[in-house]
Amino acid sequence: MRDIKRIISVLLTVCIIVSASGCNAQQNVDVRPLCESFFNDVKEGNPSKLMSYFDSSDTTIEDLSSVIRPSGLNEAQYAYLDAIKKTTAFTVQDPVFDTEYKTATVFVTFYQADYSAPEVVSAKDFASLESALASVPNKIQTLNVSVDITGDTRKIKDPKALIDTVYAYTSEKTDIMPGTLKDFFVKGEFVLAPERIYTNASELGIRVTFNNDLFGYRFVPGIRYSVSRGDKVLYTSDVLTVDGEVMRLDLKKEMTDDTSYGDNGFLLEGVYTFAVTDDKGNELVTMNCRVQNKTYEKETLSFQNLKKDHYLSNLVFDFKDEDKKTNVISYKSGWWDYDSTSVGKSAFGSNTKTLGFSLAVNKDMTDELFYDYYYSKDPDFKGINEAQPVYSSSCRPTVYDDQACYDLDYASEKFDPGFYGIAVYSDASKTHMIMTAACIVVKESSADIKGN
Repeated sequence: MRDIKRIISVLLTVCIIVSASGCNAQQNVDVRPLCESFFNDVKEGNPSKLMSYFDSSDTTIEDLSSVIRPSGLNEAQYAYLDAIKKTTAFTVQDPVFDTEYKTATVFVTFYQADYSAPEVVSAKDFASLESALASVPNKIQTLNVSVDITGDTRKIKDPKALIDTVYAYTSEKTDIMPGTLKDFFVKGEFVLAPERIYTNASELGIRVTFNNDLFGYRFVPGIRYSVSRGDKVLYTSDVLTVDGEVMRLDLKKEMTDDTSYGDNGFLLEGVYTFAVTDDKGNELVTMNCRVQNKTYEKETLSFQNLKKDHYLSNLVFDFKDEDKKTNVISYKSGWWDYDSTSVGKSAFGSNTKTLGFSLAVNKDMTDELFYDYYYSKDPDFKGINEAQPVYSSSCRPTVYDDQACYDLDYASEKFDPGFYGIAVYSDASKTHMIMTAACIVVKESSADIKGN
């Protein structure tokens, strides 16, 4: 009898062991692979695939999409999100079973580049962002994933919370420029041509203005512009960084070939188009202007006939071109005392080494001007040979804090006492005269006069 009981006891023990083994075998089916599959799908970020982990009433594709890839972002913002997404990785561990509550817990280690690191936050463009994400330490987090094992089909509990954790970065403030660059474009205007007409121009230019709010954002696109006359493209720029509220975009001689200019050195007549886009080719503004050429007769060189004492007390210059004069700051223009040898507003001691006329203009004026200096013993400048100036040169303005200046200088080791006149022209042929000015060099040195 005892043997029978013993046999029954052994059989029961075996059955319990087999039963328990069967339960454990059943518990282990699909749990880890399920979690691995889930997190692979989370990283892929396909809302349709992820819906298979939910009951139909738990969430919607729209809800998942708004977390994984929010709508309404621009290209740079999506690139930022994708760059972080690429750094995401998971390590899935073996499950721990709770037979009482019919659940399995899987510990998943979640890795993601620390997008809050200073190197990432300060990245100015996509390339530097990717470099920063690759160099900063990962944020590491352990996720406790609960799997319901009560039925034949294993189910991850609260998958939405896990997805929200992985994609938390999509709701973080990034300061990346919203919308498009055109949203921040204010206006475009032609430089020195409010009526969009240039006469005898060797250069053209426009100013584009952006809303100052733009410069509080990261990942601001660059701009590119082209200039064409009719169907002929004369110049296409490289991508330029938007580095200020107002940017000037020019067409200068060195930017195009000689066939764009006539024998007079001016741009050919026609309609010129400035087309400005962002660095992806999206239009910001397209602007047209007209260039016309006017033939001037060779102007006669003359200087004002003034007495010697006039040079000591007055600024002596005479404008011939009223259009150019509108861009001149007259009260800041005049003879410039480089070496402290001035003995009057338009007079210098014989020890001067430089005669210089400073023509102050607004900052938009960038044309090259050409000039000649003449010498005369008499204040009327009669008898000078116009074809033989004592000095010739040309210059463009130098930009200072509040203005730009043409420094129309003549340097020499010796200046004979007498009268010096400067004639300034708009063209290299020296046909169209803009202004003349005159000064005197006295026979005494400045030290003799000033008593130094």
